[in-house]
Amino acid sequence: MRLQVVAQNAYWQQEVHYTIDVSLNDTEHTLEGFLKLRYINHSPDTLRFIWFHLWPNAFKNDKTAFTDQSLENGETKFYFSNREQRGYINRLDFRVANNTLKTEDHPQYIDIVKVNLAAPLLPNQATEITTPFHVKLPANFSRGGHTGHSYQVTQWYPKPAVYDRNGWHPMPYLDQGEFYSDFGSFDVRITVPEGYVVAATGELQNEKEKTWLKEREHYISREPEESANVKRETANGKRPSAAERKQIAIEKARALKAAKRKGQSATDNRQLAKEQPQTTNNKPQTVQNTRGASRVPQTFKTLQYKQNNIHDFAWFADSAFFVKQDTIQLASGRVVQAMSFYRSAKSRSWNQSIQYIKDAVHFRSNAIGEYPYNVVSVVEAKMGFQGGMEYPTITSISPGMDEKQLDMTIGHEVGHNWFYGILASNERAYPWMDEGVNSYYDRRYKAIKYPGPPYGKWVQKRVPDDLEELAVDALAKIKKDQPVATHSADLTSVNYMVVTYLKTGLMVQRLENAMGRQRFDSCMQAYYRQWQFKHPYPHDFQKSFTVGDGKAVQSFFDSLQQKGGINPIVRKKWKPVFLFSFKNYDSVSYLNWMPAIGYNSYDKFMFGAVLHNYTFPAHKLQYIFTPMYAFGSKDLTGLGRIGYTWRPNKTFDKIDLSVSGAHFNTREGTDSLGKKIHNGFYKVAPALRVTFNNKNVRSSVDKWLEWRTFFIWENNFRYVLKSDDGGFYPTEGKTTSRYLNQLTFNFADYRTLYPYDAQLQLQQGEGFYRASATANYFFNYSGYGGLQMRVFAAKFGYIGEKTLSKQFSTLVYQPKLTAVRGNEDYTYSNYFIGRNEQSGLPGQQIMVRDGGLKLRTDLFQGLQGRSDNWIASLNLSTTLPQGLLPVNLPVKIFFDAGTYADAWKKDAATSRFLYVAGVQLTLFKDLVHVYAPVLYSKEFRDNLKTVPDENSFFKKISFSIDIHRFNLRRATGNKIPF
Repeated sequence: MRLQVVAQNAYWQQEVHYTIDVSLNDTEHTLEGFLKLRYINHSPDTLRFIWFHLWPNAFKNDKTAFTDQSLENGETKFYFSNREQRGYINRLDFRVANNTLKTEDHPQYIDIVKVNLAAPLLPNQATEITTPFHVKLPANFSRGGHTGHSYQVTQWYPKPAVYDRNGWHPMPYLDQGEFYSDFGSFDVRITVPEGYVVAATGELQNEKEKTWLKEREHYISREPEESANVKRETANGKRPSAAERKQIAIEKARALKAAKRKGQSATDNRQLAKEQPQTTNNKPQTVQNTRGASRVPQTFKTLQYKQNNIHDFAWFADSAFFVKQDTIQLASGRVVQAMSFYRSAKSRSWNQSIQYIKDAVHFRSNAIGEYPYNVVSVVEAKMGFQGGMEYPTITSISPGMDEKQLDMTIGHEVGHNWFYGILASNERAYPWMDEGVNSYYDRRYKAIKYPGPPYGKWVQKRVPDDLEELAVDALAKIKKDQPVATHSADLTSVNYMVVTYLKTGLMVQRLENAMGRQRFDSCMQAYYRQWQFKHPYPHDFQKSFTVGDGKAVQSFFDSLQQKGGINPIVRKKWKPVFLFSFKNYDSVSYLNWMPAIGYNSYDKFMFGAVLHNYTFPAHKLQYIFTPMYAFGSKDLTGLGRIGYTWRPNKTFDKIDLSVSGAHFNTREGTDSLGKKIHNGFYKVAPALRVTFNNKNVRSSVDKWLEWRTFFIWENNFRYVLKSDDGGFYPTEGKTTSRYLNQLTFNFADYRTLYPYDAQLQLQQGEGFYRASATANYFFNYSGYGGLQMRVFAAKFGYIGEKTLSKQFSTLVYQPKLTAVRGNEDYTYSNYFIGRNEQSGLPGQQIMVRDGGLKLRTDLFQGLQGRSDNWIASLNLSTTLPQGLLPVNLPVKIFFDAGTYADAWKKDAATSRFLYVAGVQLTLFKDLVHVYAPVLYSKEFRDNLKTVPDENSFFKKISFSIDIHRFNLRRATGNKIPF
């Protein structure tokens, strides 16, 4: 009985052997393939079906798991792509011994299919499944596809899901969350037009192709001649198409061969370098284009690649690739071929890429275990993101990196041959075993190749030695982190980077520190030897590192399940610092200071300092003060805030208790003695805000409830009559005070597609109340821009008896349809250049609040749509189609319409509905807007005619600086969800 239990628990894994023939159609951007799969069942179970991944179908429509996740992560490119940019796999016909197998669609994902076997597959038996397949390659939105006629062919063939000791693992294709596949062998024949350079997984079998690739190295130094040659080769000075360039190269090669046969000397080295090889299975064919017309006959070549002990296969094809190659001799004496494929011979970084590959292979071979394959390749390829993507024996790297970036990226991606390629853990479920452990070795590699700080002395004094620790601790301090053991698809996009890569790398570093490097390396090497070409799980990793009492690795695994930072934050020291400092962030509280400047029409230029402790990781008690001296008013002005934040991480995400204040001047006058005098305001506003938790940490929803009370003191001019000239002059008047209680509930969804927010607000002051609702909705257009819709409604009422004095004293609080001016910003919540100016640029500033009709009608009080009852409005603005203007400007068209209570009375002064439409210029992430009204209601038009000075085009232009509306999550497209 005991032997039977041991046998049942013995490790096993399935075995797959692929034979694939595939051809590329570079006109239709398609693949035609045939798969023969030998599937060996090493499990103790009888299998009656096999799940297959059909991952090209992830790009078939906008209802796939890939699309859903992309939208959650803030990416809309694929969602708004057109039919030609999308991809799919079809024409499948799974057979065993020429018997068609029945298939069943996955109940949820279109890129997974169940293939029912014709007969049960018993333990230790094998079956051979065949199927043709057709793939329409998408534009490269994520890892693979094509960018023009450059092809990145990844996750492209029908692939069986893993069946292991935990059962089946069918999984949809995701951008965030990688792969899990069974080991076996690949024998792949790739047919492409002859002008293409192919880089692929495994070892190339065609000797003549190997010779041609070596020849391509000879003309790398002549690449700058390319543009001149192309111009000479082109009719009418137009650059030829990709197909024409290939044909030019082929014709040149043929002409050169003919010249050689006639004994002529070859003087054009550029032509010699582009000579095409004679490869196996050359097949001249006439290719049909999308309209059915034939184009230039192409000659094709078929290349064969083989590789054992791998679990995936990727290939890349591009006629513009330059090639570098060399050999790497490992410590055992075995020789590995290193190859680099890239697109510009002038790239300084890629010219050193072979050395970077050598360094990466040597480093990890010595630290972990020897690289087991005979080839390692790196390809420069435009992908759907910046960085790199690993495949067995080959990796793709995005363009645009400098030498150090490329070196470190190659080191990381080549390193995935160990953690993903050879130690094939389930990346979707345990991304830390792949990305995190690999990132730990990046840290060791960087310490050897780039010791010391990577920045200047000035910055080095202000940043910690390890910025990765700062990132991890900053995220943990605000309780936005997740445990390392979280599945990749359940992580937020921020946590996928910070927790999976950085935090795990740091935790493995701590494990090494606890064990000692020699013992750690010994355990890792034993783990590598035992689990290479297998599927280790976390407990297998733990078992390999359990030495002595096992406390170090147990502590490591306990931490995998926990949230929190790397370093405890115990700030006992206090230190002022210019600008900023993150040095010793865990033990020092910094008072950051920097110069502050300001301006308004009354205080004029203001100069002072910003004093604050806003930093990373965040303090619970945060403050900012900006005292300034105003050179116009000769007054001390400024603003400030101090607040304390609790993060209970239960019902509430956070609780903020704060007090803010401000003092600025709002009027300027000259008294009877010719002296400048000013009046202004002082404001103190205590507040309590509770932000509600979301059950789904990946949610883009934000909900909060806030109580705020404004205490405001205002100086008012008193005008006196001067007897000698009969004029009235301002003098210092009485300071009055008022208060306003405000309760606000805000609900926002900062999703990338159709984001919206809604706010309900109740305000109460002396003798009145005001209730309002504001909703904003953005309708994305396909490809670019969208329609912004705002709906507003407000109800005003009196507390107690309505009197004439109440009507007058509450006038500023009464909602209105037209643009709000500076003197109507009754909470002083927005920045105005000149709050009480009626002319010049300051007089043209408005605030988008209340009805939001963007027309200034100061001279016509009866046309403002003001009401002490109710108002309602609709505001629309739309972007213009790209290419409509000769210069791509952030121009929109706006339309505002609204109504108010008095317009529905019998003898109303205006129509029931007022409207304004015009052109809008939007700048600085919706922070600054310029409005030029063009069409408006008859009442506005008729009255403006009576005041010619106000009726000019430029006088009607207004602008807003919407600081009160600024939101970091909205401005960053929810990329920074804090």
